[in-house]
Amino acid sequence: MPYAVLSALLPGLFWIWYFQRRDRFHPEPWPVLGRAFVIGAVAVLPAAALEYPFRSLIHGELDLVTAFWLSFGVVGFGEELIKLIAVYLGVYHLPEFDEPVDGIVYAVTAGVGFSVVENVLYISTFGLEVAPLRAVIASLAHASFSGVSGHFLGKAKFGGAALPALSRGLLLAAALHGVYDFILISQVVSPLFAAAQVAALHCVLLRLLAREASRSSFR
Repeated sequence: MPYAVLSALLPGLFWIWYFQRRDRFHPEPWPVLGRAFVIGAVAVLPAAALEYPFRSLIHGELDLVTAFWLSFGVVGFGEELIKLIAVYLGVYHLPEFDEPVDGIVYAVTAGVGFSVVENVLYISTFGLEVAPLRAVIASLAHASFSGVSGHFLGKAKFGGAALPALSRGLLLAAALHGVYDFILISQVVSPLFAAAQVAALHCVLLRLLAREASRSSFR
C-alpha cells in the first residue's frame, strides 16, 4: 500500500503545482489548495456509493446503449456533480476565492485529489505497471474535467446568474467525462482517442487559465 500511495500522490502534487503556477499574479495559498485536494479525495466516497449498484456493469461486457448511459449518466454526470458540489461547499465561499481564475485552480486541485484516491485503488489492484498511465492520463483527465466546471464556477461567483453558469459547467464537464469513459468502456475506437481528448482538453484549460489570469485585478 505505501508504494501505491506514493506513486499516486507524488504525480498528483506535481499536477497541482503545474496548474497553480499558471495563476501567476495572485497564486492561491497552499493551505487552501490542500483543503481543495482533501475535499476532492473525500468525494470519491459518495461517487463510489453512487456507482456501487452498477459495479457489475462497469466491469462487464456491455452493449453500446448501456455503455452510453453508464458513461454519461452514471460515471460522467455523477462524478462531476459530486466534485462540483465538493468544491462549492468546501471553497466557494472562502475569502481566498477572490477572482474568476480561482474557480479553475480550486476545481482542478479537487479533481487531482479525486484522481489520487482512484489511482491508489487501481495501483493496489493491478500493480505498479499501471502507475505511469494513471499518473498522466487519468489524473490529467480528472483535473481537466473539473477545471472546465471550475471555469464556470468562477463565472457563477463573479459574473452573476450563478445557477445557469453552474449548470452549464456541470453539463459540459459531464459530457466531456462521458465521452472519455464511453471510449474506454465501449472500446468502439482505440483508447488513444481518449488520450488525445485529454491532451486537447488540457490545452484548452491552459488557454482558459491564461485568459482569466490576464484579467486578474491583482496584476
